[in-house]
Amino acid sequence: MRIVSDYGLVRVVSLGDPFRNASDIRVETLDRATGTWTLYSGFNSLSDDYAYTNAREAAGRAVRDLAAVIAHEISHTEPV
Repeated sequence: MRIVSDYGLVRVVSLGDPFRNASDIRVETLDRATGTWTLYSGFNSLSDDYAYTNAREAAGRAVRDLAAVIAHEISHTEPV
């Protein structure tokens, strides 16, 4: 596995072999509660000429989605 791009809580990784992995280019998000990376979206570079471009766009959507979740969590916390 090779990390192509790292955006903190979101990353794009390449699993390397499009013949063995249906989604060899993956966008993953970090689950802050468990510390594990989970699949957000996947692409196959063999059948998708724009797999890396599509993965970068999906990573942007993942960052926006996570930012919205975190903002919602912050807005609903009680002040100390």
